[in-house]
Amino acid sequence: MKHSHLLPLAALALCATAVQADEVILKNGDKISGTVLSKSGSVLEIKTDYAEKVVIKWDAIETLNSSVPMTVTLKDKQELTGLAGSGQNGTMTVKSNGVYDSQPIPLTEVEEINKKFFSGSANFGGGLSGGNTERQNYHADAGIVVRGRDDKVTLGGQYNYGDNTNTVSKETTLNARNWQLYGTYAHYFTPKWYGYAHGLFTNDRLQDIQLRSAFGVGAGYQFFASEDLNLSLEAGPDYVNTNFYDFPFDCTANKNCNLGPISDESGIAGRWALNYDQFVWNRAVQLFHTHEGLVSDSVFIRSRTGFRVPIWNGIQFTNEIQVDYFSKPAPGKESVDTRYLFSIGYGW
Repeated sequence: MKHSHLLPLAALALCATAVQADEVILKNGDKISGTVLSKSGSVLEIKTDYAEKVVIKWDAIETLNSSVPMTVTLKDKQELTGLAGSGQNGTMTVKSNGVYDSQPIPLTEVEEINKKFFSGSANFGGGLSGGNTERQNYHADAGIVVRGRDDKVTLGGQYNYGDNTNTVSKETTLNARNWQLYGTYAHYFTPKWYGYAHGLFTNDRLQDIQLRSAFGVGAGYQFFASEDLNLSLEAGPDYVNTNFYDFPFDCTANKNCNLGPISDESGIAGRWALNYDQFVWNRAVQLFHTHEGLVSDSVFIRSRTGFRVPIWNGIQFTNEIQVDYFSKPAPGKESVDTRYLFSIGYGW
């Protein structure tokens, strides 16, 4: 008799669990239950009992409903927060504060769901080797993006170091020591056009650059903006100041010890920048390419090209090629520096 009383309770518990789940109804009639994570670009992400994350094409969805409030951003930038309700003919509703339903909203007018306001990543890589010569090299980088309704702030930086030590003579030779910091504030006047203000700081001991600083404003155009695909182009004037070290690095080997201090440079420059990233192969790999150029009496270009592979719960592997070009290097220095980097990090 006791077991017969437990059966109805178990059935009620299962029904309650089913009711509490979000539900996505596809145009072919299939239903997917779970927790809606976000919608960005052309896909919606939902977490289910059988998969950490299921990616669904947005144009394959007929309607959806939720058991917890979500924030829906429309293409006209209007934001609605509440429970999502099912609609007909490719629409949905939002029950604000659990009181009333909105008018049916066409899914084609939904820009984002649960928009990410804060994202970023931190990565570290390095290598060690021993024998007649001990080698070590390290790389670290980090970046964050904070998004508002019409504003976006991007901050980041990186550090590289490498040296060789002769195990017999104990002499250490520096192979790399440089860092870069950057920041950009952007205000969107339309979904595509924005104005920006930015700053860039770089240091490279082997290039004899103590500090290169650049500040500027300009205009940008956002061709695509989503978690799947981002592409933007910027251009504007900058003020650039390049301070060199008073004495060249390793001047004996380069035979430039008697040249005296290198003259610093400053002036107005033109700037352009390109930022691109895109997930491919069902979000198994993210490709990226960024480059920034400053043109005055000299030309400075820094570019980053590579791919990221999400591994598990935000942990990611990154492989990239970095190329820095300076048309007027210090005496005895090369114009191009190239770095091949492998790193493990965390993205959120």
